[in-house]
Amino acid sequence: MSWSRLLLFFLFALGAYLSYRKGRDIQNPAVDDFYSPPHSSRSSGKRALPDPLPASYSLANEVMDVRDAQEEEEIENILKKISPDNEWHVSLSPEEFNSFIKNASSSGVKIMGEIPALGIIQFSVNNPLQAFPLITELTEQNKISLNSPLRQPVSPRNDSIIEREGFEDSFIQWMGGQTERGGLGAGVKVAILDSGVDPAHPMLAGVPIKQKNFLSSPGVADNSHGTAIASVIAANQASYVGVAPASEILSYRVIDQSGRTDSYTVASAIVSAVQDGADVINLSLGGEEGSEVLRQAVSYASAHGVSVVAAVGNEGLGLVNFPAAYDGVIGVTSVGTSGRVSNFSNFGEGVDLAAPGVGVLTAWESSKMGNFTGTSISAAIVSGVIAVERSQNQNLSPFAVEELLKQYSNEAEKPGVDSISGHGVISLARLENKNNPNYSDPALVGYYFDYPKGVNGGTLPFEVMVQNQGNQWLGNLHLEVNFLGMQKKVRIDNLAPGQLRSEKFYLQGAEVGQTLEVRSKIDLPLGITDARPDNNKRVSLLSF
Repeated sequence: MSWSRLLLFFLFALGAYLSYRKGRDIQNPAVDDFYSPPHSSRSSGKRALPDPLPASYSLANEVMDVRDAQEEEEIENILKKISPDNEWHVSLSPEEFNSFIKNASSSGVKIMGEIPALGIIQFSVNNPLQAFPLITELTEQNKISLNSPLRQPVSPRNDSIIEREGFEDSFIQWMGGQTERGGLGAGVKVAILDSGVDPAHPMLAGVPIKQKNFLSSPGVADNSHGTAIASVIAANQASYVGVAPASEILSYRVIDQSGRTDSYTVASAIVSAVQDGADVINLSLGGEEGSEVLRQAVSYASAHGVSVVAAVGNEGLGLVNFPAAYDGVIGVTSVGTSGRVSNFSNFGEGVDLAAPGVGVLTAWESSKMGNFTGTSISAAIVSGVIAVERSQNQNLSPFAVEELLKQYSNEAEKPGVDSISGHGVISLARLENKNNPNYSDPALVGYYFDYPKGVNGGTLPFEVMVQNQGNQWLGNLHLEVNFLGMQKKVRIDNLAPGQLRSEKFYLQGAEVGQTLEVRSKIDLPLGITDARPDNNKRVSLLSF
């Protein structure tokens, strides 16, 4: 049961109780009102606000005439259960917005903050008896919500990181990006909503950085996380270069020293970033619960031509964190040097793309460097790639740039779009050569095993995937696969640019132990120039 349904349940139960004691006739809602879709379901997009209330409506007229001290205490206890921090949000039309502020004090609530661009008001309850009918009515109208918690993704557990080696400073090279990156990202502003950025870090010397603090505490207590995010995007040093080194960084401090934040703070910073001219917003943060204010904020950014990128989370669960789970947000997962999605990455509806996320060398605290593992850094890399694309074409909409990244991504995991890697792994090689008709790159991208009955359940099929990651049609390719002492050869013809071909092979489940070594390679016909011959071979030890 969602919090809003729970809120309605409590309020109507309390209202019915008070009605019984005072003789009022309060109609109970339909049973269906108490149910909501599963939490893992994705938002269907921006929801229109209900029609404005009549002009004659007065919040003060709705105050209940209940004076019994015991009842007031009961109402207060119920409201504390619903919102222990006494933080409430209401979404209103412009007319309602002004009326709410005008009548707040007489309605038992105190204004704590406003986001006029979204029609959002944050308030607390200082008189439960007066506020109860107001909160009940706003809940019935689906205009009220709570301030859900968010945080920077928890660090992956050590036992969930199975990659033998990390990317370190080779993540751009691994994606096939050009070494000389001067000028890439020029004219683009990347907003980083995080723990703050240390502009004095040597890796960020010369990078234009503007900062805002959205927390009540002054200064920066621990900005390592945000500084790391900024470095993979915009660092421009002889020894270390980010994906978009000519971009400008807009830093919004929303995460405190404990790694926590909340939906209202993040939503406020998103609106501020849009109004400050951001082209891309990086959200290497998230939470299990979404909120109306957060959903409206990301919709606001998309509507104003700003791309929003978010990390899916590091718990290894089939539940993508919010805001990555929202429509209009590019949810990013992590891959290791093998090209496989990291075990610690969350999965499910909301995963759109994958990017390097294991042992990526980044700036860290006190002028140090460190190897960063997690979907946070994967999201930052994708934000940098978007900055490059938008610097080359300022007219790209958020939807168009997302489709571009998906179109030129590399296959991973299950063939086609899946809930683990989304549309695939981000490819700088394909993006940077998308206008080069002579670019050629046949690639052996991996294996896919589907064994719903278990490894010991008779015949075990598996697929070897070959993808044309270039811009020329390919033919007369020879795939050779070696496993369990056997050698299989297949000819591949008529492979269109971007096309994936899956060749199926079989073995007996009883022949497979806990591991299986598979050696594969692609042989090309004479006369074909291969831009990336390093991806024509794979030697893999697969665990079951």
